[in-house]
Amino acid sequence: MPKGKTILIAGGTGLIGRSLVEALIDRGHEVRVLTRSPKKKNEFYWSPSDKKIDDKALENVQCIVNLAGAGIADKRWTETRKKEIISSRVNTTRYLFELSKNMTQFNHYISASGINCYGYDQPERKHKESDDFGSDFLSVVVKRWEEAADLFADDHRVAKIRTGVVLDKDGGALAQIAKTVKNYVGAPLGKGNQWMPWLTIDDMVRIYIHAVENELDGAYNAVADSVTNKEFTKSLAKVLGKPLWLPNVPSFVMKIILGEMSTVVLNGLQADNSKIKETGFSFEHTNLKEALEKIYED
Repeated sequence: MPKGKTILIAGGTGLIGRSLVEALIDRGHEVRVLTRSPKKKNEFYWSPSDKKIDDKALENVQCIVNLAGAGIADKRWTETRKKEIISSRVNTTRYLFELSKNMTQFNHYISASGINCYGYDQPERKHKESDDFGSDFLSVVVKRWEEAADLFADDHRVAKIRTGVVLDKDGGALAQIAKTVKNYVGAPLGKGNQWMPWLTIDDMVRIYIHAVENELDGAYNAVADSVTNKEFTKSLAKVLGKPLWLPNVPSFVMKIILGEMSTVVLNGLQADNSKIKETGFSFEHTNLKEALEKIYED
């Protein structure tokens, strides 16, 4: 195992962040978490919108992992919310860049990113990291996000982790879908043939550790595999031991409920994961049914 590093994490109290912090500490790294409400010894106050931070958090930091950003699917996409989604990523990154100029040991920046950056025009294509971005809202979000991350690239390695749907029973998309299935109202959405690129929370955390310890540089697709929405819903129902008896939820209903945000669930894409594997990373969970059984075995 490489020598322990001093790592600063923004967004360390979220779904991925909580698990990542624990895993990095277990591997002998010193981890400092930036949060507006510090409660633990390794948590430090910051408010990126006000450009305020506890300077103690910055001492001897070698690596920054930025997971911060307003939730994509937390609220309806009004114009105000869209601006918030972008600014919470771009402005936070720019503030970290400003701070990094005074961090003498800093040499590596790792940014969360989104797999929904390639657009939805070629659903059968397994997109590689070199493919062009799409023109829809999420593609624009990722483009702006990664452009901000690349501010670090003149002097430092920059890894951008383009993340698929992270499966964790305690949060995110899986918890929401499982709730409908457990309550006997689960059903595929729209046509049900839209692709869903996924990976487990365990593999997600392992990718970030791999990026930290191997000092990865560049963009990487973080997906174990892709299945259709219909396949995903059926597999989940089977693992949970619940029947699916409702017809597909029509697309127009999802559009009424979610507005433009319905594109998140009604459109899909696939992505090639060979680049991350070529760095020596291997996914522990690549079969959806087996992954779901592992998640729900407790």
